[in-house]
Amino acid sequence: MLWVPWQGSLKHLFLFDVDGTLVSPGGVSRGLLSRAITYETGQDIELGYNDVAGFTDLSITRHALSNLNIDGLISPRLLDVILERYLAYVKSEFTQSAEPFVHDDCIAFLNTVENAGHATCLFTGNMKSVAKIKLSRFGIWDRFPFGVFSDDAEDKNSMLRIVQERAWDVLEESFRMEQMVVVGDTVQDAEAAKENGCKSVIVCRVAEKKEAIDDVGPDILVDDLSDPDLLNRLYH
Repeated sequence: MLWVPWQGSLKHLFLFDVDGTLVSPGGVSRGLLSRAITYETGQDIELGYNDVAGFTDLSITRHALSNLNIDGLISPRLLDVILERYLAYVKSEFTQSAEPFVHDDCIAFLNTVENAGHATCLFTGNMKSVAKIKLSRFGIWDRFPFGVFSDDAEDKNSMLRIVQERAWDVLEESFRMEQMVVVGDTVQDAEAAKENGCKSVIVCRVAEKKEAIDDVGPDILVDDLSDPDLLNRLYH
């Protein structure tokens, strides 16, 4: 693919990740998914940060079942039942927890992107229904005209083509890969952008992950997204 230099005069599509980028779920989400897996399998499991960060709900669940050594019992039905129970837990408990909070620096960057006339969407490993609950709690779900979710693909690398298709369906606009910018917080976000020829702005929320993210070579790697000149740094 021929690389087209970044031009500030062109309209771009910014793809915002949810967990760790727009909001912090604390340990709530992975705790609820752990409970759902334990309930449906009868085997105790406690998902950690490294088990979930950057992955989709479906892939997290599949890997967890594999780690429980029940590969032969993994079926689409079992995966569906676990994720349905997880959704039920999220509906009843996520909004009641004091742990989750919105990342104000990302909201500031979202404002900057919108004010500059660029398009936005969601790019997340959450199921759509779970993402809606999380973002609606903080009043930001309706700010995104569309998104690509765990329901659409099991890994983030394969989501970018779906984003292009959905942008045309929803916005009636066509974006080349080089006109798309992944805004995320994990190695997987940076890798998905690089492997598909997109730009990336990665915010490192966990200090010990910074070197691994930097090794991927994101276009911009920051500790927070509050720099008012961040968009101009992409232009130049």
